[in-house]
Amino acid sequence: AKVLVDYIIKTSITNNNNNNETAGLTCMALGGDGLALVGSENGTAHVCHLASKKTVASLRHYEIPINNNNNNNNDEEDDAEELPMSVEAVGFASNVNWCATGGMDGVLKIWDVPSASCRKVCRVEEDTSGITRLQWHSSLPLVATSSSGGVLRLWDARNGNLLQTKTGHKDTINDMSIATWGEHVVTIVTGSDDKTVRVFDLEIPNTTTTTTTTTT
Repeated sequence: AKVLVDYIIKTSITNNNNNNETAGLTCMALGGDGLALVGSENGTAHVCHLASKKTVASLRHYEIPINNNNNNNNDEEDDAEELPMSVEAVGFASNVNWCATGGMDGVLKIWDVPSASCRKVCRVEEDTSGITRLQWHSSLPLVATSSSGGVLRLWDARNGNLLQTKTGHKDTINDMSIATWGEHVVTIVTGSDDKTVRVFDLEIPNTTTTTTTTTT
């Protein structure tokens, strides 16, 4: 097969010893204007322009806690491995210049692509499970996420509000697919390590301040 584009994205982690460690890429999404968004194990997502073969922005999803910078150098490598740094899910919005990143830290971040600035940080404080997949609504500013805790959530990207929570899986949701996007109901199919496939109907509230939790 002919290789049309030979494109290498270089990512690295620099610690206090000035050692560079290459970070693997974990996930990818394609957007308009020839852009690709890739997540990496070091907590950063990169916006790449495929035609020019350039990385146009780097989005820092995971911020290393300040107290970790005070650790002894001998423990830095072990501490880095224990931190939930990896970006596991990314996606572009379909009708605005926004994108989203989801990480093992359980945080969903909404970004403005042109300015590479974070617009909203979405999290459930009492849930420490990581985000495994995300997907934008085809026409509305909504994002669905699945987690390693077996929870499915629907977020309003405009204000960061949690609109819907669906539980029922007993283990990690490894993948999800949007069966239908409606104006009032979203149907999502999920597959989990608990050996089940589940179908969830998530209602889209008329107000973005509504939060509901149900079990299926």
